[in-house]
Amino acid sequence: MKKPSDPKESWDAEREKIIGLGERSLRKTYYPELQQKLDELERFRSLLDQSNDCIFLLGIPSLSFVDVNESACRQLGCTRQDLLDGALGKIVPAEALERIRELVTFGPEEGRDRDTIVTELYRCSGEGFPVEITIRLVRFQGDLYGVAVARDITERKRAEEALLENSRLLREMELARQIQLSLLPGAPPELAGVRISGCCLPATHVGGDYFDYYRREDGVVDMVVADVSGHSFGAALMMAETRSVLRAQVHAFTGTGDILTSLNDVLHEDLSQAELFITMFYVKYDAPTRILSYSNAGHVTPLLSRRSARESCCELDADGLILGISKGVSFEEKQVRLEEGDVLILYTDGITEAESGSGEQFGLARLCSIMGAHNSESPGKIIDAVLREVSAFTGGAPPKDDMTMIVMKVE
Repeated sequence: MKKPSDPKESWDAEREKIIGLGERSLRKTYYPELQQKLDELERFRSLLDQSNDCIFLLGIPSLSFVDVNESACRQLGCTRQDLLDGALGKIVPAEALERIRELVTFGPEEGRDRDTIVTELYRCSGEGFPVEITIRLVRFQGDLYGVAVARDITERKRAEEALLENSRLLREMELARQIQLSLLPGAPPELAGVRISGCCLPATHVGGDYFDYYRREDGVVDMVVADVSGHSFGAALMMAETRSVLRAQVHAFTGTGDILTSLNDVLHEDLSQAELFITMFYVKYDAPTRILSYSNAGHVTPLLSRRSARESCCELDADGLILGISKGVSFEEKQVRLEEGDVLILYTDGITEAESGSGEQFGLARLCSIMGAHNSESPGKIIDAVLREVSAFTGGAPPKDDMTMIVMKVE
């Protein structure tokens, strides 16, 4: 060995080095089990400090802190020493503390060694946050300890509250759906020489589509199909208001255009304030004369399939502005004489504007073709055929818009 410049210091340093090597060698040689336990303990302590949960080692029965992990210090905003010097009652509510005391007092006698408590933890600032605490009783070298693992469940609580709120909203929406459906006519009016059927399928729980029948004296029936803009609760409420106004005024007017003029004037203010509008097609059918009178307020044109020309349909249209745009509007009224075997369909644009996977619309041509193919069938079966074909066309996808129809067949 090279002689050092300061023999004493060099030899002392070399001695310490040899002694240190000797101690480690002896520990590994003669105490392998002890070294293994020390290594495992160190790894365990490292894992505890890396955990995102708050972990507390509690003395029994005092429930004093024996140790805490780094996550507990970080989440509670306290130093390790602050927690070790404090009491468990400073960070948990009284109810939770009592549950823990019951476990450590009666648990061993009753054969219980664990409990789970949903409660709060208080930060050193005094702020609380929701946690789920799982506490277990463990024995080490004859002494009893409590190991409490507290997990922050703030996000879980938010998710549970959101789920409860969604459930409440769904219940309310389903109730609104049932109420809205109850406002639609049940059975169509019975009228000699004609059969009528109708349906309304909201795209969501509630919709803005509407249809109705009004039976007059002397074999006359009025029919209406309407579409309130949007699919919100506002549209549904406006639909209900429209129904009420129509039912109150329908017998005060004889002409279809006059009815729309009155309805527009009454609803104009409410529609303007709600920033909504209504399209509507109104017809009056006189069964004894087979005269159909009609007026249009910006609605899609109904189709008339003649028995004498099943391969084609004619559109019924008349001039008229959408309801809610302006007051004092006049609506054109037209008439057409129907014949035995003729089929009339009033509908909303949820039918013709239904889209396939490629974005193609169902369109008037397909609707007319269905009417021709099923001209000899009942109005109810014609409606079923239309809905079936629309569903097949869209690939069974949920409808994007409400779908409403009235089908009338002259016999």
